[in-house]
Amino acid sequence: MPPSRLPTCRLIPHTPPSRCCNPSSRPPTPRQFSHNSQLLLVVSPASPRPQLPFLYPSSRRLHPRTRNGQWQLNRLLTTERKKYIKDTAKLSVKFSIIFFAISSLGTIASLAILSEQQERAFPSPPEWSLITKYYFRNGRWEEVAENNQSGVPDWVKTYFQFMGALDRLEDTSKDGAGLTEQEEGGIIVPGVGKAGFDITGKSEEWRQGYYEVLIGMGRAAEHIDGWVVEKTTKRGHKLAWPPEHIKTASNPKPRPPPPRAPDPPLEENCELISKPPETYYLKILTTPGFTSHQRLTAALSYADWLAFKGLNESAEEMYQWGLDIACAGLPDPTNVVNGKTGVIFASAPSVTPNVVLAATTMATHYATTGDVATALPIFLSVLRARRAAPPAPIAPPPPEVESSIWNSIRQFVETPSYPALPPTGDEPLVRSPSDVCEEATLMNFISEILFATASSDAQRSAGLSWAREAVQTAKSYTPSEPVDQKARRKCMECEEAGLDNWSKMMGRLVKDAKAKAEKSPGWKGWIGLGGKSDEVEKLESEEKDVLRRLEKVSDLIMKEKYEEADRAAARMFVI
Repeated sequence: MPPSRLPTCRLIPHTPPSRCCNPSSRPPTPRQFSHNSQLLLVVSPASPRPQLPFLYPSSRRLHPRTRNGQWQLNRLLTTERKKYIKDTAKLSVKFSIIFFAISSLGTIASLAILSEQQERAFPSPPEWSLITKYYFRNGRWEEVAENNQSGVPDWVKTYFQFMGALDRLEDTSKDGAGLTEQEEGGIIVPGVGKAGFDITGKSEEWRQGYYEVLIGMGRAAEHIDGWVVEKTTKRGHKLAWPPEHIKTASNPKPRPPPPRAPDPPLEENCELISKPPETYYLKILTTPGFTSHQRLTAALSYADWLAFKGLNESAEEMYQWGLDIACAGLPDPTNVVNGKTGVIFASAPSVTPNVVLAATTMATHYATTGDVATALPIFLSVLRARRAAPPAPIAPPPPEVESSIWNSIRQFVETPSYPALPPTGDEPLVRSPSDVCEEATLMNFISEILFATASSDAQRSAGLSWAREAVQTAKSYTPSEPVDQKARRKCMECEEAGLDNWSKMMGRLVKDAKAKAEKSPGWKGWIGLGGKSDEVEKLESEEKDVLRRLEKVSDLIMKEKYEEADRAAARMFVI
């Protein structure tokens, strides 16, 4: 038997013998029990480590739509983790609903408190609906300068808010139930149309609120006269433009818009925001059911608007119409006032506040237009009527209110009653302590007319004495307790106006005295001493004293205005 032979290496063509003879250089041959490509999952080509099939399910067992990312997500979403996510989602929804409910209730409560405060500041008739009250309060709110970020009244918003209230008040299916048209043959106002409704069947509170809406729309229409909006925009989203920003034939070079503001619309795409102010003033004048004072106020407001527009003749006719309205409340007006000149008779048995108001405004118009000869007798007669009026009865002190927490809560919860209606103006005139300011104003007018039309030194001295008396009268007012800040401020402003008037008169007298001294220097000039005359020194000393007093009063008024503005800015809203 031939001896055993050692295994020899089999040479492979083109293969080096060293590589074939080295057993370690041969590629590993997998074992038969693991050589199954369908059961082995190789993690990485560089790692031939076999993975046991029972640790990883076969790809045939997975859903056809399942991918590697979805499979990794299934590994991460364990039972405990799914339960945690569901609980977290439920708590998130729960707390979101609670937060939304609390914030909603807080918002509703704050709006209710603000609405209650606005109702106490701007009371509205109790029979109005909530929406009408909302429009009315917002209109009154926008009229207050401190309630706006710009620091001035927003007359555009005021007009639109009052318009919303007026539409509902004149709608017979809403708050205007019971309104009736006037009978045929009633007043038809040229350029305005049909006269107002007959509101005699409504309550006094309803009529007072309706009057406040109309007169408020008239005030707003005066301030936005000529303003336009684009036709295509909605009513609540309209951007108002003053007439100086719109390019028209009369305004070929319009003013550029403010920074970050849109371009103004073209003239053909614009329409006026409001109707003319006389639309609302004449509606008050032609509506049966308003009091004499309400109709007189509308007539004088319309007359002031005409005077502002330069229509002095038309304004004079409206002032005359106002005087006729005031005389209509007198039993026998021929014994009280001259219906043509407006002079109140000295022998008048009784004078009403309406007559005094109509005569004063008429005289002011005459004085402003230069007809001082007609204005002076009216001012003198009005001053005489005020001084001859009986004193007003002493008003009873207000009831003392117990300051306690429960009383404060009760006052807040209880619905406040509608305030007492203002007087009609047809009552006899009485003189209250605060009327001294009105007398001081009349004295200032009289002093200006006498001094400006003086043809002699005696008339100038008379005008100067009236100015001094006006300042002393305004300063003599002593407010009662509690102090009426508005009346006190008004008298301080009257004193300031009187001092300003007085200082101008003194300046004119000093100037004339110096010119006179230059022409006739006197004995000091003749002997070579020079210097000022005694009269000039006396007048200059009085002028300096008046200017010092004027500066003191002006500083005090300005200081109070700044303090009031700071207090207004610190409050939630301003009345």
